[in-house]
Amino acid sequence: MERKESVTARIMELLGALPGVVRVARLDDEQRHRVVDLEARYEGMAALPVRNIGMRLLRNRDVCCALLKDARFRSPRIPTVYLVEEGAPEHAPHVITIEDARYAIVGEEVVDGGVVYDEPTVPLDTSFVIFPERRTGVRVPCAFILPPVTFPELESEAGRLGITKILSISPSLAADAYLREAFRFPPTNELATLLIGCNLSPRADGG
Repeated sequence: MERKESVTARIMELLGALPGVVRVARLDDEQRHRVVDLEARYEGMAALPVRNIGMRLLRNRDVCCALLKDARFRSPRIPTVYLVEEGAPEHAPHVITIEDARYAIVGEEVVDGGVVYDEPTVPLDTSFVIFPERRTGVRVPCAFILPPVTFPELESEAGRLGITKILSISPSLAADAYLREAFRFPPTNELATLLIGCNLSPRADGG
């Protein structure tokens, strides 16, 4: 427990020093399970199938922190939302694999606004495109997924901090509201929440 407290304190110090981070808070086990459950309920009420896979993985992380960020915080470097078909064939060219589950990508968030695709696309809005020629059939079910996203600022310090399996997740409106109430984060839309999770690395002495 002492090691966990020490590692968490160092993680919070690092997160708090990042440009655009306004506040950092640590979630205890009860709060962590609460946001995961809220996310599951929110998914069940969505008009379209949505699965925040990153949030589900958070349930089994040793350490969890919430940060409140403003517009100065860096943009994500990879898509944070995909439209997928489940059960991607072994040699499918456009696949995302999460915890050994394979998904065929048929749409994705546009991270770089100037990107030029070498295949036909259908824009859903200015920040999301669908690749119609990747669809294997109109009757094949699709779902939007939010994968766990890497957090480079912690990845680069993982060895020094003694952590592994780092992930970051954007919470749903329901989980966001809970975090703001629990940690007295301001409700303004100019600030957004983000969840960070990781495990403690095994120690050589087994502790």
